[in-house]
Amino acid sequence: MQLFTMRDLAAAYAYAEAGGQALHLMDHSGGRYPGAPRCFQQTTEFGHLLDADHDRLVATARQLGVRVIRVSREGQRGQHIDLCGKPLANAKALCRITEGEASG
Repeated sequence: MQLFTMRDLAAAYAYAEAGGQALHLMDHSGGRYPGAPRCFQQTTEFGHLLDADHDRLVATARQLGVRVIRVSREGQRGQHIDLCGKPLANAKALCRITEGEASG
């Protein structure tokens, strides 16, 4: 899994389309959407786990601890699952582990 910052959305999409899993970090500077789950209302940071492989996307979300899995943009460019709280922290840690293995 590769980590991408808020400004790197195009690169995150390209990485996912090329067969990888991308964690695209975002913040609520643009406001929160109405009806968002409590986790998203109580945090300033969230992320999109992007993956063109639906089954792998769902399996990774489960591994990260996502309780209710909703795939957004299913079957389209930018297919993703929203992450916040502990699942987001787990994803960020996984990115660091992967990064460390690549450079080690």
